[in-house]
Amino acid sequence: MLERQLWRDFVAVTASVAVLGIGVGSSLPLTALVLSARGCGPEVIGWLAAAAALGGIAGTLLSPAAALRFGRRRIMLGCVAAASVAVMALQYSESLWVWAVLRAVFGAAMAPLFVLGEAWISTLPGDAVRGRVVGIYATSFTFFQVLGPVLTNAVANHPAHAFLICGAVFLLGMPGIALARDAPTGPGEADVGPGARAAATIDGDGDVYPGGTGIIQRHGDSNVDPSRSVKDAAASWLTIIRTAPAIVAGAGLFAAFDGIMLTFLPLFALDRGLSQGRALAALMIVFAGDATLQIAVGYLADRFGRARMHRLAGVGMCVLLPLLPVLIRVPVLWELYLYLLGGVAGSMYTLSLVSSGERFSGAALLRASGLIALTWNLASSVGPAATGMVMQTLGSGTITAVLWLLAVGFVIASRAERP
Repeated sequence: MLERQLWRDFVAVTASVAVLGIGVGSSLPLTALVLSARGCGPEVIGWLAAAAALGGIAGTLLSPAAALRFGRRRIMLGCVAAASVAVMALQYSESLWVWAVLRAVFGAAMAPLFVLGEAWISTLPGDAVRGRVVGIYATSFTFFQVLGPVLTNAVANHPAHAFLICGAVFLLGMPGIALARDAPTGPGEADVGPGARAAATIDGDGDVYPGGTGIIQRHGDSNVDPSRSVKDAAASWLTIIRTAPAIVAGAGLFAAFDGIMLTFLPLFALDRGLSQGRALAALMIVFAGDATLQIAVGYLADRFGRARMHRLAGVGMCVLLPLLPVLIRVPVLWELYLYLLGGVAGSMYTLSLVSSGERFSGAALLRASGLIALTWNLASSVGPAATGMVMQTLGSGTITAVLWLLAVGFVIASRAERP
């Protein structure tokens, strides 16, 4: 699929970013569990999760200019070191203000790693194999992210060194980045406004690779609806939101789902009598569904139409979410349910990327990708914070109500989409 000399770069960068997935997948639930053990309520936990996402917004916007000035490899190595130090430092402070700053630094450091790493991967393959090559990258990252809760469960038994171990994991990503050959940051970038330049790289063939701070990054190389022969290349930010609100709503719904589940699902399960091991295993199952069902989602979108599948996925979320507190005490069905829920939730983001490529091209496609990235960061910061405040007042059961309302909002937005 790739020329022999490019395989080293692909394996090196993919392995490095995949290892970072373990760190991301372990640090969020570990932070929530430690804070809960110290007596902090879900409101505090939600705000600290939001701090990381807000830092990610800054990192997303700054990463392209920084890479052009200092080089992609240097920026990525520096960000790995900064993320590692930010996680390790949590071991030595109990101040919530210090933790908020460290989580913001962590988010700002992680954002360029995903934006630049994905852009690096996207420059390696040719047109004929790009989908498969980037698919290997996305699957690798998600697989390693699924292992994050396993690490959390293991280090939770060593509280005096838990954050030191999680922080050290990030350093394992440095050798691959150092070995890969650096190249120009990427041709064809268009300055179409804040966020889009930072959130996407476009190659000479018009393929867009969105970046951001999201637990799971995907390539939007899904088949375009053949019935859409003319794409809008000049749509403004507001035009995209007005004519294709499902793009923004779908990305926002999955970002909120991702942040809320990573932060609060273990606490939700613990409150209902599950062991810590089973509570963290629930996260793994959700991620597994997200990772393994997207190929099927893409096939169904090609077969029955993207808009129809997007709306159907939203309805599916509305049906599935109320079952969360009901099935938690039903063995086997609980695991199957979480697997399906993760896959349906992940399809919201996948189909948003399909929609942006289906409807827009050129600068408008970059704006759509920028909206997806910025929506991800905003939703993953506001979602956990708002959920934490609601849970503080009404209890952990409200996690399903918050997500259900967001799913209903998506269904309404998808019905307002214009052809």
